[in-house]
Parts: sequence; C-alpha cells; structure tokens
Amino acid sequence: MDNEEYYKILGVDKSASQDDIKHAYRKLSKKYHPDLNHAAGAEAKYKQVQEAYETLGDSQKKAAYDQYGKAGANTAGGQGGFQQGGFNFNGQDFGDFGDIFGQMFGGAFNPNAPRKGRDLQYRVNLTFEEAVFGKSTEIKYVRQETGGSSKEHAVKVTIPAGVESGQQMRLSGQGEAGTHGGPFGDLYVEFVVAKSKDGFEREGANVYFEQSISFVQAALGDKIQVKTVHGDVELTIPAGTQTNTEFRLRGKGAPYVNSTRIGDEYVKVIVKVPERLNEKEKKALTAYAQLRGENVTPQKRRGLFG
Repeated sequence: MDNEEYYKILGVDKSASQDDIKHAYRKLSKKYHPDLNHAAGAEAKYKQVQEAYETLGDSQKKAAYDQYGKAGANTAGGQGGFQQGGFNFNGQDFGDFGDIFGQMFGGAFNPNAPRKGRDLQYRVNLTFEEAVFGKSTEIKYVRQETGGSSKEHAVKVTIPAGVESGQQMRLSGQGEAGTHGGPFGDLYVEFVVAKSKDGFEREGANVYFEQSISFVQAALGDKIQVKTVHGDVELTIPAGTQTNTEFRLRGKGAPYVNSTRIGDEYVKVIVKVPERLNEKEKKALTAYAQLRGENVTPQKRRGLFG
C-alpha cells in the first residue's frame, strides 16, 4: 500500500481530523461487519477498514504513514517515543527486549519454561437497548484447561453502558491454560449490536430519530410526543417549522462508556403531505392559496401506472 491507500479505504482526505477519521471508521465498520453484512467481500472489506483505522486513528502512526507509507507506520507507536522492533526508547518500554532474553535463557532453550496460554475471542450479540444501557450476562465457551483437557467454561460478564459494534473488552485470565505453570491467556469479548426496532440510529453517544408531522402541525406549531431511548418526551414544534429541521434533546442519548456523561438525541422532523384529500379539504386548501395570492391549479393524483 502507498501512503494514500488507507485514506481511500476510509473515504477521507489527508487533512481529515481524528474526529473525521473516527466517524468514517464507525460508519464503515458497521456497514461491513461480517455479522451484519453477509454479502460477498464484506468481511475482506471489514478487515481493510480495521487495518486502515489502526494506523490513521493513531496520530503518531498517521504521521509516520504520511511520510514513509505502511512500513513507516509499522515502526511508529508506543507511548511517548519512537518504537522500532519493539524498543520504545523514550517510553522506556523494553517488553520485546525482555522476551528475547526470555527465549534465549528460559524459553527457546528450555522446553519446560512456563508459557502463557492462548488468547480467545468471543462475540456477544446485543440489542440496541442492551448496548445503550449495558447488561450483565454469563457466557459459556470451550477452552483448554490445565492438564490439556477440553472443557466448557462459564464466566460472568458485565457489559458497560454505551458500547458499540466492533468494540472489545478484555477479560484477563479467561483464555486457555498456560503450559508448565504459565498463566492463562485472556478472553477478548467483541460486541455486535443489532439495529434498533424503533428507528433509532446511533453515532457514538448521540442518538438520531426521524419524526413525521403533518403540514398543519408544521405551519401552526404543536406539542408532540417523540420517542427516546429513555422513554417518550414532549417536543415543542414552533410554527413555520420546515421539513428536515433538527431538534436537540439534551441528555437523551446513550452514555459515554465508563463515564457519567450522556449524549443527546437529535430529532429530525419530516413534514408529511397527505396523499389523498376529500373535496372539503381540497376546497379549504384552494381557499387558503387564494388568501395568499397563489394561483393553484389542482391536479389529480397519479395512479399506479401514471
């Protein structure tokens, strides 16, 4: 890949902010997630999106990628320093260096050295509401236990409020057993969130909803009940509201993960024009048009075949 390919995958340009990149990633991740999109090639596209975001979503890797391409991004990272081959000189992270000595003196030349068990991955399907409010559940899966047996293992999982599709949480020590007294591996729980049955859309902690109103309500104004994930609330529609006008309901969105903050709900009103009018309604609208000085010639409604 050249140093523009990742931008093309996410559909953003090089001047895109981290928020723009994150927004594009979330949109594409949901679109191509293999549990939600079963079309041919969706899974491959999903992996490309993940790979692109892993670099562009990190400001340090992004800078290296812009200058040196993919190879440069692979050598950038760590915390507070330039990392190459596992050595983070400024951040003082010598993890890989320690692994090398471990292999030389206690690993590669010692077949009985303790080794950590294999990490596992588990997908949890959530409804839209479960993702918003969180839940506690028990998951069961088969893992290798100490001694080499294959057994079913159960673990309780507390899913925090506000998770989204594609996000993961790590459960330390819930993977497979290590060898020669080594520790258990970890379990990575990935969340897959279903679409809302009530018409809600979500972007981060903000929730979006479309509400239909009549043209009379739009012209005269009204007070209506609208849905939120927290229950119905009253919304005031000012007189003269135009279609696609968006109203903000503060604190009626989803929680930010591991935070007391709550996002907002944005309600877009769609003015519905009646498909059929009786004679009295037609006369009333014609009289209204005349009062406004409009010369309207009523037409018949188009049928199924024109």
